[in-house]
Amino acid sequence: MFRYLAIFCLVVAGATIAISFYQPPMRLMPTPIVFLGGLSSPFTTNPEHKSDPEIALFYATNRLPVGPRNDRLYAVVPGRDLQLGEATVRIGEEGTTWDRIYAWSTGASDDRRPFLHLSNLNEQAAIEPDQPPSPAAMAWFDKIDQALAASQDRDVIVYVHGANTTVERAAGQAAQLRHFTGRTSVVVLFAWPTAENFLRYPRDMVTAFGAAPQLAKLVELLSQHTIADKVDVLTYSAGGTVGSDALALAGRKAKQPDAAPVRIGEVYHAAPDADFRRFVADMRDYADVAERVTVSANLNDSALRLSQVINRASRAGRPDMEELDADDTNWLLQSARADGLELLRVRPENIPGLSRTSHTFWYDDPWVSSDVLITLLYDLAPGERGLMDAAAASGVHYWTFTPDYPDQLAHVVSRLRQQGKISPGTGG
Repeated sequence: MFRYLAIFCLVVAGATIAISFYQPPMRLMPTPIVFLGGLSSPFTTNPEHKSDPEIALFYATNRLPVGPRNDRLYAVVPGRDLQLGEATVRIGEEGTTWDRIYAWSTGASDDRRPFLHLSNLNEQAAIEPDQPPSPAAMAWFDKIDQALAASQDRDVIVYVHGANTTVERAAGQAAQLRHFTGRTSVVVLFAWPTAENFLRYPRDMVTAFGAAPQLAKLVELLSQHTIADKVDVLTYSAGGTVGSDALALAGRKAKQPDAAPVRIGEVYHAAPDADFRRFVADMRDYADVAERVTVSANLNDSALRLSQVINRASRAGRPDMEELDADDTNWLLQSARADGLELLRVRPENIPGLSRTSHTFWYDDPWVSSDVLITLLYDLAPGERGLMDAAAASGVHYWTFTPDYPDQLAHVVSRLRQQGKISPGTGG
């Protein structure tokens, strides 16, 4: 009996190790509900890119670079510089037709969603610590300006991925933003070093804090050297630790005398895996610099439940209000009632098909992904996005999805059409 038990334990351990190293590419996310049922289409505002199976992104990373610049690889350890470049992500396998991609992207196909493959990383510049941007770096910013000039969305979206994530998976997540905005939004992936192995998650949390100054520098440089109206920041999971610390650094710097302006727009933290107390302290440093801060949370999030055990503190995406002192509690309560800080509770019982313990809801759920896109594209407050005003027993004011969200969303799209922000009859 002991022998069979030992064999079983070895098999389980082996499977766990194998899974921890298995990092498949991202799949194209389910079509956001805002693009279903004829509400709107993401591809009408940029018709010249409609038939392209490849998605172009900008990227910045503080990972250690390996290999030739025109076909870079990046290690799981930090490097010294901030590397800048362009990435190409392909939808599906070689030879996949646009008709199939369009059907997948608009919900017209029931086929299994395709993988998003990272085709190329073309590094174009590096910014050394405490040094101004080089001519090559300024050329990279010029390319962003060219993309902005050709876009109806004049904001830059910086995407910050989570822990245990390869560059390919991170690029696939960022590519969703570019693709489902009709290839019009200018997206910059910030790829910070992760061990790409969930057994080394504690190490990722260390490198997350180490990456924050580089992300802060990126936000500042995009504000200073591009024509972007604002720099929007979307963080996911442990990317919330990177983004929270970075935005606090940028916020404190922006408030110093004679500081260069930092144009932070929408900040959207999806399922943030960040120490709750520190997260709130960080927000106090940057919330008044950003246009709006949204924190979306599923209180049944299984990944954050495990993270809380490992880190011995509640997470910002699954918070415990009792951990805050009186001053931080009062600030949070007051800010959540006023414009600028929006707490979005993702309640799976109100959202069809969403797993009760979901952590990946920002890109796996069509309702939540719609809210992300509408927030970043149109800078709308929660009440203008079809969300319901609610409150918790703790006194914290929050917003949530209601079971009739699709109907509410139809009203949102109608208003956007009337305001000329979406083309009549076509969406955008």
